Amino acid sequence: MAAVSNCLIKFGLILCILVYLESTCLFVLARSPLVPDREAAERNYIHIFNSIQAAGRQWGSAIYHNGLSFFPVVMPMGTLLYHGSQSRDLPPGPEWMAFEVEHAEAFAFSAKKKNGEDDDQSDVTARHSLDQKPITLPINQPKGSSTYFRGYLHTYRANRDLNILYVDGMSAGKSFMGTLDTQDLVLRENNTSETWGPFMDEIERAESICQLLTQLKYDGLMRMEMGFELIYCDFANGVDRIMMTRSAIHDEKSFESNMNPFQWARAAAERYDGIGGDRARLDFSSMVSAYFFPVNISNTDPDRPDLHRLANANLEDLKDINRHLQGILKAPRRFKVNWQAVVDMIVARYSHRLALLASPEQPLEVFSNELEIATQAYVNAPPRNGDISVQENPDANLTTDALLACKQHYLLPTYLDRDSSWGLEDHLIHAAIYRVTTHICDTFFNARAIMVDDHDDHNRSLGGLANHDKRLDKLTAARHLFVTLKQTLAWSTWRKPEICAADELLLTVMWPLGTSDDYWKPGCRTYDQVNFARHGYWKPDFEIY
Repeated sequence: MAAVSNCLIKFGLILCILVYLESTCLFVLARSPLVPDREAAERNYIHIFNSIQAAGRQWGSAIYHNGLSFFPVVMPMGTLLYHGSQSRDLPPGPEWMAFEVEHAEAFAFSAKKKNGEDDDQSDVTARHSLDQKPITLPINQPKGSSTYFRGYLHTYRANRDLNILYVDGMSAGKSFMGTLDTQDLVLRENNTSETWGPFMDEIERAESICQLLTQLKYDGLMRMEMGFELIYCDFANGVDRIMMTRSAIHDEKSFESNMNPFQWARAAAERYDGIGGDRARLDFSSMVSAYFFPVNISNTDPDRPDLHRLANANLEDLKDINRHLQGILKAPRRFKVNWQAVVDMIVARYSHRLALLASPEQPLEVFSNELEIATQAYVNAPPRNGDISVQENPDANLTTDALLACKQHYLLPTYLDRDSSWGLEDHLIHAAIYRVTTHICDTFFNARAIMVDDHDDHNRSLGGLANHDKRLDKLTAARHLFVTLKQTLAWSTWRKPEICAADELLLTVMWPLGTSDDYWKPGCRTYDQVNFARHGYWKPDFEIY
């Protein structure tokens, strides 16, 4: 009996140990939620910078069409939106609205039915099966009711500020390339049907996303295709229909003619540089991006490694991004820092200059001048006899100080309330932008070091090399730095055709410069044509130099 008792005791101890070990292992192996990470933001600094620069802009969002970021948006009261439909009625559920008239008109067309066909057999309905819009089928035109489809253009006006979630990139593009990843994999947590249903799963997509947004007290989802659009969740709340017009019936015109793709594309192209009209105010301080997280963004298509995807990411990681996003959306809007304005200042300062410095056609003198002008604002020139010293610390490293001034220059306005009001997202965005400016400034000063004549200690001129061949070798080495920098930054501005060459600018009269030709026939002028001898238009006319 004692032996049996001893065995039971030993068995119990072993069981307790096994249970303890199992619970300990489970505790150790328990998964920690994915959170935004500064290291990830710094690793993805180029993509964060370009996402901010492209947000709400047709051009950049088309170039970087696989968007991985979310932005809360306030659409001001009074904003006009347009809906094209074959129905006269208010939509009973989620439905599409466009920012541009021509975009909506493309779906407000009236068309003749083919003989003997019902509504659901017509070319119109067949075409709609390939497009998002209209999300719902016409509800007031029963089969056989007429010999044509009548289209209607509805105009709506926001009767209050609307809370909108914007998903960036070409997020209304119905493709398998990744344009829908943020919606289907993050917002819908991969609950999308494996085989898209009617309208490329847009009905289910709109309903499920609106169900989430409504719970968060948001009114709709802003996306972009050929034009910006809004999936609006409840037409009985937040908007008023202020106009409805019937479209003309074009019996002989083709479907494409009715859609008028040129007019539609031109309207969208007017928004290459922004939606305009103060119609969408993006809260950059509340930006949430997959680029903030240590998540797999590699493409499933080996032929397009340049296109980032979330298809390879762990579903639990995507759910964590969704939870973090929902927390941001529930919080009050912040609008602390307009990070796009900061990015725009950097791009405006350097875009054309980098294009010129990377161009092989530019002569040495032009290259040297551009390099010197770009850096001299940050360099405290060596003193001469009689100069007032502006260098308080004689032991300071002039190059280090100049580099820091260059890196921080366009970020300085944001530092005024950094300690008191910045949130996590602000710090992550700042880290990304600072890495961009660091890369730019390091390149400029490295190129400057290459071009400086080390033998001319008295006047460290960028163009003072005596040996012409040596100067050309240095030019080639310095230029290569800017070629590499351009490739790394990959700004969308460099994909847009320029009116003028890299060493030219589009000039009109700007006092004190300008000739009569510059006023009546503005055009591209080369660097050697733009000087203070270019005068004659302004009265009184005088030469400054």
